[in-house]
Amino acid sequence: MSRKQQAFLWISGWSVPERIWEPFYGEWPDYKHYALSFCGCEREEQVMELAIQTFEQIEADEIMVVGWSLGAMVALELALRFHKRVCRLFLIGGVADFVKRSHADSGWDERVVRRMKKKLLSNGREVIRSFDQKMFSSLELEEGWGEKWQETFRKQLPTLSSVQAGLDFLQEFSLRDRGKEISTSVFLLAGLEDSICPVTATLNLEKQLPQADCTIWQEGGHACFWTQKNRFQQWIKECLHGVHS
Repeated sequence: MSRKQQAFLWISGWSVPERIWEPFYGEWPDYKHYALSFCGCEREEQVMELAIQTFEQIEADEIMVVGWSLGAMVALELALRFHKRVCRLFLIGGVADFVKRSHADSGWDERVVRRMKKKLLSNGREVIRSFDQKMFSSLELEEGWGEKWQETFRKQLPTLSSVQAGLDFLQEFSLRDRGKEISTSVFLLAGLEDSICPVTATLNLEKQLPQADCTIWQEGGHACFWTQKNRFQQWIKECLHGVHS
């Protein structure tokens, strides 16, 4: 009996290239690895078009999808569309809505997103810099992760059109009442000090999913998987092997 082919699809967040995932490939040498970012998208609809196109090219029996922030939202959409092929979801900073739909919701005020989109036209670098400042917890900033981030990912900025397309997607995305249709196992990871996709929003997503488990890391920010790479790899391994608690 032939061994099942397994693959990871790694989906990046807003304005961040797919190479952010490269440090993790070596931990799973028997898996095929596919990575996806939206730095080349020019319009909102291209975000999902690119994700679907990439997913359909994956040749594997079991597909694990790892999504961060905007990538987590895209991963949820893929799980709805390809429910027979998505084996597990690993979502960092996953939420059901990025923008608040009511005063009681966690998330961003839509007016803030609109202001970001307007400011992009005059000072895109400042919009990204301001967003990056929210990326890390106080401890992570003390440890120099903010500077490491700029050095690693911001020497060359993404195109204005791709940043705009990503913001349009974030503004429009809503899982609404579709979460119950996601039958695959979903593992959620949140940093307690995440100020971009707050823990309360991730816990709300957990309630909407039939098979979800949420792990919260103390003193972790929005990019906790990147600042704690070894711990992140171990978390995925434990989830894959059913020893995660």
